Amino acid sequence: MKKKVLTLFENRYDTFTRSFKKIADYIKHNQSIISFITINDLAKETKTSAPTITRFAKSLNFKGFPELQKVFQKNVGHEISYMKRFKSSIDDTEAGTNILQDIIDTNIELLKSIEINELGKLLDVAVKWIDKSRKLYILGARGSYALAYHLYFLLKEFREDIELMVSGANDFTDKLLYIQPDDLLLTISFYPYTNFTYKVAEYFSEQGNKIIAITDKKDSNLGNISDLVLTTKNGEKAYTFIPITVLINALVVKLGIKDKENTVARLNKMKRLTDKFDIYLDK
Repeated sequence: MKKKVLTLFENRYDTFTRSFKKIADYIKHNQSIISFITINDLAKETKTSAPTITRFAKSLNFKGFPELQKVFQKNVGHEISYMKRFKSSIDDTEAGTNILQDIIDTNIELLKSIEINELGKLLDVAVKWIDKSRKLYILGARGSYALAYHLYFLLKEFREDIELMVSGANDFTDKLLYIQPDDLLLTISFYPYTNFTYKVAEYFSEQGNKIIAITDKKDSNLGNISDLVLTTKNGEKAYTFIPITVLINALVVKLGIKDKENTVARLNKMKRLTDKFDIYLDK
C-alpha cells in the first residue's frame, strides 16, 4: 500500500499545487517520521496548514490525514520492530528447541534473500568513492560499533586514510574540525538509530561531503541524507549481523583488489611487523 501511495505522489506530482508538493516531498523523504507526527507538526514542518494537509489527503481519496498516516504506520510496524520480534521469539521458543539449527537456518535465509546483482553494483560505487576520497571516516554507535570497528580494523591493515568515529569520545569534534571537501563518511546504523550517528552524518551533509550508509531502511532519516545507501536485514528470530558482516567483508576485498600490488605489499609488511614484535602466539 505504501508503494502505491508513493507511486501516486509521483504520477500526480506535476498537477499538485505548491503546498501539495511540499507535503508530498516531506512525506516521501521522512516516511518513518510521518508515522508519528501530528497534522499540526506536519503543517509546521512543511510551512502549510492543517486544512491544506487535509485537502491533500482527500485529493488522494483518503478521508483525511489520519487515514493516510495509517499507511505508513503499518509499514513501520512491519519493518522496524526487530527487537520486539526478537524478544517475542525468546518468549515463544520452548527449551527443547534446536536453537542453533534455527539460527543457522535464519542466517542462510537472510543471505539468500540478498539482491546480489543490485547490491554488487552499489558496492562498486562505494569502492570508487572510497578510493577517490582523501580520508574515509567510519561511524557506528552502540550495537553497530562492533561492525564499524571490524571494518576499520580490516581497512587499517592496508590503508592509511581511515578514521574511526567513536560515540562519547572527547575528540570526535576535533576530527570534525579538520574534515575536507573530498573526505567521505561511511555510517553503519540499524533501527533504533542513534542521535549521535544522525547528527554526525547531518554535519557531513551540511558541509557538502558524500555519505555512504549501511543500514536497514533507505527511507530512514539517515538514509534520506545519505548519498549512497546499502541495505540489508539484521534478522528477526536471530538478531544477527552476519549479512552485514558479509557485506563489509566484500567491500574490504573489493578495495584490496582495487590496488592489489600495494595491498599485498602492506599486508606483507604488517606480517613482518607482527612477527618482529611477537604480536600473535604461534600455537
